[in-house]
Amino acid sequence: MMDLKEVRLSDLADALMISRGFPTQRATPDGDVRVMSIAALRNETLPKLFADRDDIEDLGLRLAQPGDILIAVEGGIVGETMAVPDGLDEFVPSQQVATLRVTDSAALDPWFLGAWFATEPAREQIRRLARGTGIQRVPVHDLASLTVRLSPLADQRKIGRRFLAFENAIQGHRAVTACLQDLRDLDLVVTFAGASNPGKGNTRSNARNTVAHGG
Repeated sequence: MMDLKEVRLSDLADALMISRGFPTQRATPDGDVRVMSIAALRNETLPKLFADRDDIEDLGLRLAQPGDILIAVEGGIVGETMAVPDGLDEFVPSQQVATLRVTDSAALDPWFLGAWFATEPAREQIRRLARGTGIQRVPVHDLASLTVRLSPLADQRKIGRRFLAFENAIQGHRAVTACLQDLRDLDLVVTFAGASNPGKGNTRSNARNTVAHGG
């Protein structure tokens, strides 16, 4: 059985940084860097707002990087979390998101932290910090009071590797599902186009040949 001890994030200040998201009032419809919420990242939604690199620097913020833990701190999904995977185009988290970034991986494994904050007990801790009767908000400075059930570093790394493998597999399945949905939609278009235009030959076969030959 693993030896776990509860530690507040405030006690991990030497190994962990907590930062707020990019303020909406500084965002613009065009720019260099995407401003993204957790929901937009998960749904692969096209960005609506952008940030200027100079503004990001002036505010003391940083671009998201793999291993960052994003926490929804505002709106209808307060308490939802996401570990930033490899391979995403660069972005800065939106105002609705706070970021936990491990700054010393020799003391704390970032993917272990992601695994912990993917659990329901961890998300419930965050939701309990929410304030407001209309739009729910969690003050970013209050996140330092959250507790983590911390294991020895060797166990952290094992758990972190397993969590990352699951996350990569889930991401891969989402990509496959999206491709299958596109193929299904194409098949439906071809099927019903062929049914409404019987004089145009085998529309399904023609479409498949077109796709196979790239045009």
